[in-house]
Amino acid sequence: MFPQRLDHQQHKLTDKFSLIVWNIHKENLHTQFLERFATLFEEYPCDFLLFQEVKFLKKIAPVLNEFSYAMASNIETFQHIYGVLTATKTAFATISPHLTHRREIGLITHKSMLITYHQLPDGRPLHIVNIHGINFVSIKIFIKELEKIKAVLHSCSGPIIVAGDFNNWTKKRIMALDTFQHALGLEKADIQEGHHVKQIFKKPLDHIFYRDLELLKAEAIDTQKISDHNPIYATFRIINNSGKMAETVEVLDKV
Repeated sequence: MFPQRLDHQQHKLTDKFSLIVWNIHKENLHTQFLERFATLFEEYPCDFLLFQEVKFLKKIAPVLNEFSYAMASNIETFQHIYGVLTATKTAFATISPHLTHRREIGLITHKSMLITYHQLPDGRPLHIVNIHGINFVSIKIFIKELEKIKAVLHSCSGPIIVAGDFNNWTKKRIMALDTFQHALGLEKADIQEGHHVKQIFKKPLDHIFYRDLELLKAEAIDTQKISDHNPIYATFRIINNSGKMAETVEVLDKV
């Protein structure tokens, strides 16, 4: 099951936009999370939410009342769906959910990825890739799953953002992710307050990669243990085809 609600199909992106990337550890239905999220969104308004480990009721979740959304689920129970979810107040052009080919050892579950396409003001596509990387598998399987993702993304031209929880907590996984990044021509966001990013063995798990965009700022936010991960807030500006930053030109009438 891949739930979605598209209520903002007439709304377009602007030349500057922001997003929050966050593994919310299935906390999104709890009152404490909802209250903290409301405060967070007031302080860090954004155009996109990229959540991993969403726990989604099989009805509209309160946290998403003001958003359009799409979800790629990897677990379904009688009452709930779990997976990655991308929410926005702008139009979705296409929505493409994916599951890993292999299951995680012990948990017997796939991991999910969601690719969405949104139109930029100049007509070009912006692809946003929301990933929860596979865990509890051998490095060989981890690399094979990255190769499958890379094969899918090679067909995505123009600006792209690839973000989420990559579960790259060993040196070999870090090397595999570096290879993946460079093969797709992606830059890695330099995150301010990086000590707030979730780490295992002193290795950060959450990342933002991007291409053909100008990163204005990326910052990890301490939410005081609402989830076992903290959100990353990033702001981008569109670069036009000639390589110059797109600017909004204001024409003043002269009397």
